[in-house]
Amino acid sequence: VTLIKSGADPIMSDNGSGTEFQPTAGKLIENLKLAGIDPTAITKVVFTHAHPDHIWATVGAGGALNFPNAAYYCAAAEWDFWMGKDILTQMPKEMHPFVLGAQKQLNGVKGRVTMVKPGDDIVTGIRVLDTSGHTPGHVSFEVAGDDGLIIVGDAIGLRAMYFPHPEWRLAFDAMHDVAV
Repeated sequence: VTLIKSGADPIMSDNGSGTEFQPTAGKLIENLKLAGIDPTAITKVVFTHAHPDHIWATVGAGGALNFPNAAYYCAAAEWDFWMGKDILTQMPKEMHPFVLGAQKQLNGVKGRVTMVKPGDDIVTGIRVLDTSGHTPGHVSFEVAGDDGLIIVGDAIGLRAMYFPHPEWRLAFDAMHDVAV
Protein backbone atom coordinates (compact mmCIF):
# COMPACT_ATOMS: atom_id res chain seq x y z
CA VAL A 1 0.00 0.00 0.00
CA THR A 2 1.38 3.36 -1.03
CA LEU A 3 -0.14 6.66 0.09
CA ILE A 4 0.69 9.81 -1.85
CA LYS A 5 -0.57 13.30 -1.13
CA SER A 6 -1.22 15.25 -4.31
CA GLY A 7 -2.35 18.72 -3.34
CA ALA A 8 -5.19 18.11 -0.92
CA ASP A 9 -5.80 14.58 -2.24
CA PRO A 10 -4.55 11.60 -0.22
CA ILE A 11 -4.31 8.94 -2.96
CA MET A 12 -3.88 5.29 -1.99
CA SER A 13 -2.46 2.70 -4.35
CA ASP A 14 -4.12 -0.60 -3.45
CA ASN A 15 -5.47 -1.15 0.04
CA GLY A 16 -4.19 -4.49 1.23
CA SER A 17 -5.95 -7.70 2.04
CA GLY A 18 -8.41 -6.82 4.75
CA THR A 19 -9.38 -9.45 7.29
CA GLU A 20 -10.68 -12.20 4.97
CA PHE A 21 -7.41 -13.36 3.40
CA GLN A 22 -4.90 -14.26 6.12
CA PRO A 23 -5.28 -14.19 9.90
CA THR A 24 -2.33 -11.83 10.42
CA ALA A 25 -3.53 -9.32 7.82
CA GLY A 26 -6.17 -6.63 7.93
CA LYS A 27 -4.34 -3.98 9.96
CA LEU A 28 -4.40 -1.14 7.40
CA ILE A 29 -7.26 0.88 8.92
CA GLU A 30 -5.76 0.55 12.39
CA ASN A 31 -2.29 1.52 11.13
CA LEU A 32 -3.62 4.51 9.20
CA LYS A 33 -5.28 5.78 12.36
CA LEU A 34 -2.05 5.24 14.33
CA ALA A 35 -0.29 7.36 11.69
CA GLY A 36 -2.88 10.11 12.15
CA ILE A 37 -4.66 9.41 8.85
CA ASP A 38 -8.44 9.23 8.91
CA PRO A 39 -9.65 6.60 6.37
CA THR A 40 -12.55 8.90 5.51
CA ALA A 41 -10.01 11.48 4.28
CA ILE A 42 -8.74 9.22 1.48
CA THR A 43 -10.07 10.78 -1.74
CA LYS A 44 -8.82 8.28 -4.32
CA VAL A 45 -7.99 4.57 -4.27
CA VAL A 46 -6.22 3.23 -7.37
CA PHE A 47 -5.90 -0.50 -7.97
CA THR A 48 -2.87 -2.10 -9.59
CA HIS A 49 -4.77 -5.38 -9.84
CA ALA A 50 -7.48 -7.35 -8.06
CA HIS A 51 -5.56 -10.01 -6.14
CA PRO A 52 -6.55 -10.44 -2.47
CA ASP A 53 -3.47 -8.76 -0.98
CA HIS A 54 -4.15 -5.65 -3.07
CA ILE A 55 -7.90 -4.94 -2.93
CA TRP A 56 -9.58 -7.09 -0.29
CA ALA A 57 -9.68 -4.18 2.18
CA THR A 58 -12.05 -2.26 -0.09
CA VAL A 59 -15.25 -3.60 1.45
CA GLY A 60 -15.28 -3.98 5.23
CA ALA A 61 -17.61 -5.54 7.74
CA GLY A 62 -21.24 -5.56 6.73
CA GLY A 63 -20.44 -4.48 3.17
CA ALA A 64 -19.46 -0.93 4.11
CA LEU A 65 -16.58 0.69 2.23
CA ASN A 66 -13.44 1.15 4.33
CA PHE A 67 -12.74 4.36 2.38
CA PRO A 68 -16.27 5.72 2.01
CA ASN A 69 -15.34 9.12 0.59
CA ALA A 70 -12.92 7.84 -2.03
CA ALA A 71 -13.28 7.64 -5.76
CA TYR A 72 -11.94 4.34 -7.10
CA TYR A 73 -9.86 3.67 -10.22
CA CYS A 74 -9.36 0.32 -11.92
CA ALA A 75 -7.91 -0.63 -15.28
CA ALA A 76 -10.78 -1.53 -17.59
CA ALA A 77 -8.96 -4.70 -18.72
CA GLU A 78 -8.54 -5.80 -15.09
CA TRP A 79 -12.19 -5.15 -14.29
CA ASP A 80 -13.36 -6.99 -17.40
CA PHE A 81 -11.17 -9.98 -16.57
CA TRP A 82 -12.39 -10.46 -13.00
CA MET A 83 -16.01 -9.57 -13.72
CA GLY A 84 -16.28 -11.70 -16.88
CA LYS A 85 -19.30 -13.98 -16.84
CA ASP A 86 -17.26 -17.09 -17.72
CA ILE A 87 -14.29 -16.52 -15.44
CA LEU A 88 -15.08 -19.37 -13.05
CA THR A 89 -15.00 -21.82 -15.95
CA GLN A 90 -11.66 -20.38 -17.13
CA MET A 91 -9.91 -20.50 -13.75
CA PRO A 92 -8.78 -23.60 -11.85
CA LYS A 93 -11.05 -24.49 -8.95
CA GLU A 94 -8.28 -23.56 -6.50
CA MET A 95 -8.49 -19.96 -7.74
CA HIS A 96 -12.27 -19.62 -7.31
CA PRO A 97 -11.94 -17.99 -3.86
CA PHE A 98 -9.68 -15.32 -5.46
CA VAL A 99 -12.28 -14.73 -8.17
CA LEU A 100 -15.24 -14.53 -5.80
CA GLY A 101 -13.32 -12.25 -3.45
CA ALA A 102 -12.27 -9.95 -6.29
CA GLN A 103 -15.86 -9.78 -7.51
CA LYS A 104 -17.12 -8.95 -4.02
CA GLN A 105 -14.61 -6.12 -3.63
CA LEU A 106 -15.10 -4.74 -7.14
CA ASN A 107 -18.89 -4.93 -6.85
CA GLY A 108 -18.58 -2.88 -3.68
CA VAL A 109 -17.34 0.10 -5.72
CA LYS A 110 -19.27 -0.60 -8.91
CA GLY A 111 -21.18 2.68 -8.87
CA ARG A 112 -18.16 4.83 -8.07
CA VAL A 113 -15.30 3.37 -10.08
CA THR A 114 -13.57 5.09 -12.97
CA MET A 115 -12.14 2.76 -15.59
CA VAL A 116 -8.66 3.72 -16.73
CA LYS A 117 -6.27 2.56 -19.39
CA PRO A 118 -2.52 2.90 -19.85
CA GLY A 119 -1.57 6.49 -20.60
CA ASP A 120 -4.41 7.97 -18.52
CA ASP A 121 -3.66 10.28 -15.62
CA ILE A 122 -5.22 9.65 -12.22
CA VAL A 123 -4.31 13.26 -11.40
CA THR A 124 -1.67 15.44 -13.02
CA GLY A 125 1.63 13.73 -12.21
CA ILE A 126 0.30 10.18 -11.71
CA ARG A 127 0.09 8.25 -14.97
CA VAL A 128 -1.18 4.71 -15.60
CA LEU A 129 1.36 2.27 -17.10
CA ASP A 130 0.59 -1.07 -18.77
CA THR A 131 2.32 -3.81 -16.76
CA SER A 132 -0.01 -6.67 -17.65
CA GLY A 133 1.20 -10.21 -17.16
CA HIS A 134 0.76 -10.83 -13.45
CA THR A 135 -2.92 -10.35 -14.27
CA PRO A 136 -4.38 -9.44 -17.68
CA GLY A 137 -5.06 -5.85 -16.67
CA HIS A 138 -2.29 -5.22 -14.16
CA VAL A 139 -1.16 -1.60 -14.18
CA SER A 140 1.53 0.38 -12.42
CA PHE A 141 1.62 4.09 -11.67
CA GLU A 142 4.32 6.52 -12.70
CA VAL A 143 4.61 9.39 -10.22
CA ALA A 144 6.36 12.51 -11.53
CA GLY A 145 8.72 14.64 -9.47
CA ASP A 146 12.34 14.70 -8.33
CA ASP A 147 13.75 11.35 -9.44
CA GLY A 148 10.26 9.99 -10.08
CA LEU A 149 8.68 6.84 -8.71
CA ILE A 150 6.94 3.86 -10.21
CA ILE A 151 4.45 2.02 -8.03
CA VAL A 152 4.79 -1.45 -9.52
CA GLY A 153 2.19 -3.49 -7.63
CA ASP A 154 3.23 -7.04 -8.49
CA ALA A 155 4.80 -6.27 -11.88
CA ILE A 156 8.17 -7.12 -10.33
CA GLY A 157 8.32 -10.05 -7.97
CA LEU A 158 11.42 -11.30 -6.20
CA ARG A 159 13.82 -9.41 -8.43
CA ALA A 160 16.85 -11.22 -6.99
CA MET A 161 15.42 -14.45 -8.44
CA TYR A 162 13.46 -13.46 -11.52
CA PHE A 163 15.75 -10.86 -13.07
CA PRO A 164 18.67 -13.31 -13.42
CA HIS A 165 16.24 -16.14 -14.33
CA PRO A 166 13.36 -14.79 -16.45
CA GLU A 167 12.65 -18.34 -17.59
CA TRP A 168 11.45 -19.18 -14.06
CA ARG A 169 7.74 -18.72 -13.60
CA LEU A 170 5.84 -17.15 -10.70
CA ALA A 171 2.78 -19.33 -10.05
CA PHE A 172 0.44 -16.35 -9.66
CA ASP A 173 1.35 -14.76 -13.00
CA ALA A 174 -1.66 -15.24 -15.25
CA MET A 175 0.30 -14.62 -18.47
CA HIS A 176 3.83 -15.90 -17.89
CA ASP A 177 5.42 -14.77 -21.16
CA VAL A 178 3.92 -11.28 -20.86
CA ALA A 179 4.96 -11.03 -17.20
CA VAL A 180 8.58 -11.68 -18.18
